[in-house]
Amino acid sequence: MPDQTTDQRIFHLFATLLAYPRPGLAAVARECETLVAPQDAEAGQFLRQFRTFAEQAPFGHLEEVYSGIFDLDATCYPYVGYHLFGESYKRSVFLLELKRRYRLEGFVFKENELPDHLTVLLRFLGLTADAVQAAEIIHEGLLPSLEQMVRKGVEGETEPLVEQARHRQPYQALLRALQRVLQRQPLPPVVDSADAALAGSGAT
Repeated sequence: MPDQTTDQRIFHLFATLLAYPRPGLAAVARECETLVAPQDAEAGQFLRQFRTFAEQAPFGHLEEVYSGIFDLDATCYPYVGYHLFGESYKRSVFLLELKRRYRLEGFVFKENELPDHLTVLLRFLGLTADAVQAAEIIHEGLLPSLEQMVRKGVEGETEPLVEQARHRQPYQALLRALQRVLQRQPLPPVVDSADAALAGSGAT
């Protein structure tokens, strides 16, 4: 496993990049690219694509693109539980399990956010020192959700190519970079399904 401190910094940077845009986003993308590229050249290229977009796009356009993808397009809703379970009872159990984990580690997130928001989970990964727990969240939650977001995002592209590049591709590139980074993380240990930490949410 790469240095844990570096990984945790990368998780924090991705959380900032995937949150609602704030000034200075290009600098955050540049730092993330610098840390990721030596580990994975393709992920670095995806981050470079997003950084170029963030450097060139007016800030208002950045906000517009973000909202159009993550707020208005259900294929890219940034809620892990939604992609795993839909709007079901299992998602409710999943949310409660995440809250329990956060509480045990003293992790606090904004009251107006749901615990399965992509950025909340990434910030938590940037804090937890529990490698087993991190591996479970990554491989049982984040990666299956990202697979759907990336695949459905590509399948859902019906605009002309120029509009696709303008509105969807930079954030799709960012999601693909995150996907590659997470795929490099260790798998969780094999345990009996009844004992798995996420078993209560049906995430195993």
